[in-house]
Amino acid sequence: MGNKVGEADVNMSEAVKPLLDTELKNTKVVFKGPLELDYETAGVDWNPDGGLALIRTEYSLISPGTELALYTGTHVGLPDPANKFAKYPFYPGYSIVGRIAAVGSEVTEFRPGDRIYTIGRHAAYNTVDTQALTVPLLKLSDSRLDEKAAFARLAAISMTSVMQTDFRIGDTVVVIGMGLIGNLAAQLYMLQGARVIAVDVVDKRLQTAHETGIEHTILSGSGVDLNERVKQITGGLLPDVVVEATGSPQLVVPALQLVRELGQVIALGSTRGHVDLNVYEYIHRKGVRYTGAHEALQNNKRFTSRLELTRYVLSMIGQGALKVNPLLTHRLAYTEAKLGYEMLLHQQDQALGVLLEWTK
Repeated sequence: MGNKVGEADVNMSEAVKPLLDTELKNTKVVFKGPLELDYETAGVDWNPDGGLALIRTEYSLISPGTELALYTGTHVGLPDPANKFAKYPFYPGYSIVGRIAAVGSEVTEFRPGDRIYTIGRHAAYNTVDTQALTVPLLKLSDSRLDEKAAFARLAAISMTSVMQTDFRIGDTVVVIGMGLIGNLAAQLYMLQGARVIAVDVVDKRLQTAHETGIEHTILSGSGVDLNERVKQITGGLLPDVVVEATGSPQLVVPALQLVRELGQVIALGSTRGHVDLNVYEYIHRKGVRYTGAHEALQNNKRFTSRLELTRYVLSMIGQGALKVNPLLTHRLAYTEAKLGYEMLLHQQDQALGVLLEWTK
């Protein structure tokens, strides 16, 4: 397919067309190696095939987990030849808000100019298969969502932990780690009726937790007896559920120590690394369930689909029940992407949600 702008004009709305005169190339972020961020440009096919849709990105949200691990070169999959995903050059991206620029002949649900949320890369343009069930593409008819919809993928990931948890209204859930994933998970557990206690070593993130409605927080770190601090809040009881949302291998054992007998520990953060674990002491004898909550479960037919989870969290964000405004700490031009990653890496007391803007 060629770069036939004139032919594509008939499929483009007035909301998108003005951008095309000066932006006939697609600019995208690329990691060429550890801490090596650059930009590449390529042509744009304005005549997508069949069920494909071309999307003009307005906002993309940086993931402070997987993306940061690949930016720094610490992702455990990088030296593994069997891991085809974690390799350089790597084109990062998690979720985007944008507008449909052009659609293929088989697309009937979307029209050029529609404002949408989807999974995509940090790029001026993304192409999405509208018929792929594993990649949600949803219209944003709710004007209250705007750029906040970019948080939907992380919220849907956090929702996997709720779906994997066996708990009742009023149960105590401790969430360790108040990054984006942990904070969103804590809010989602509260929406389901749990009493939530948030834990982090960064005081600013606990302040943000309060701003999102999380009442009970604990500033952790060396010298802090987490079990005793939790008991002070619960009246002497250990939690029913502990959610480990950081992905730190060093926090797996403390999470298992903290949960009550017959309780449940949820591995929400991707624990990349080995754990020295006394299974008898922490799992077998206590009757504790240790449960994974990886995003890939959303593609399992026995699990609630990614599409349905995304619809739910977008609804909660639009209603204001799931609060993301306090999580959005920085809006940067896409040309400042490296600054965004560096802030997430070195300024965890300041940077949390970093949004890249692509239309300015």
